[in-house]
Amino acid sequence: MKTTKLYYRIALTVFSLAIIYAVANSIFNYEAIVVKFQELGYPTYLISVLGGAQLMGIAVLVFNRSTWIREWAYAGFFLNLAFGIVAHLLAEDGNGIAAVLCIVALYVTYVQNKRLNEHNNSITENTHTQPTLKTVA
Repeated sequence: MKTTKLYYRIALTVFSLAIIYAVANSIFNYEAIVVKFQELGYPTYLISVLGGAQLMGIAVLVFNRSTWIREWAYAGFFLNLAFGIVAHLLAEDGNGIAAVLCIVALYVTYVQNKRLNEHNNSITENTHTQPTLKTVA
């Protein structure tokens, strides 16, 4: 249990820092990111939309305990990173290794989160036992 939580926190920290760096890079190097988006064939208004969505997704993964919205955040990050890899490969603009590393960290975070939830659910199931009726004679 302790190693699962440790792996989860390490992977979540690495993933969060990578996403926060990407958002900060798109803010501070906006002109370079605009050129890159145009080379990849994406509209430039997506820069702010993706940045906002990524920050909201990180907030959900770090602070939210709701399972259904967390699943949507994982799905959104996976699709964002997968499409980023495909776009870079199709444009012959590098291999998107940063996105691949982020997907690996995202996968580790997802699997460890599932294990932690299963462990927490098994603990709560064991503490809530059915009351038994005792007969008094």
